[in-house]
Amino acid sequence: ITLYKLSELRETKYGQPRPRHGLNLLWWFAHDCVHIDFNGRMTAQCNPTNGDFGFHRFHNRDRLLPYIDLLYYEVGNLNSIRSLPDYVTKSYTGQSDNSNKDRIIVSFDSRRKTFENVYVTQHSDRTRFDQNHTYRISTELIKDIQDLSREEFLREPTNCSEHIFI
Repeated sequence: ITLYKLSELRETKYGQPRPRHGLNLLWWFAHDCVHIDFNGRMTAQCNPTNGDFGFHRFHNRDRLLPYIDLLYYEVGNLNSIRSLPDYVTKSYTGQSDNSNKDRIIVSFDSRRKTFENVYVTQHSDRTRFDQNHTYRISTELIKDIQDLSREEFLREPTNCSEHIFI
């Protein structure tokens, strides 16, 4: 499933509720790791192959993602690397709770330095990812996230679409 709108992302409950870190991780990725050019190409602003920010190979052994000719890399494991910004890691407890459940997985073209696909997922147990909670994030949705401040992105959507002033 590919997510195109913020509302679709919210419906998945990815990164929710706290202490989960997925939404902060996704905002960080959109703002610090990727530049989208006028052709919609997602140019990497970090290098997953060098392990920047804790990126490491994702081998896709359980066929979580489609088979492609590019390598997959995952980021977001708070157990191993502390080079992510404080706002991403601050709720991490170090316990077996949900504070380290969320990940981003990308397919990376190292020759062109581009991300071809971006996925968000979550662990179903200590080793496996949840097939039913893995979503491709569209370029359009990443652009929308880039247009928001972190506070706006994290804000709960309100049910009332207009404010009435008396």
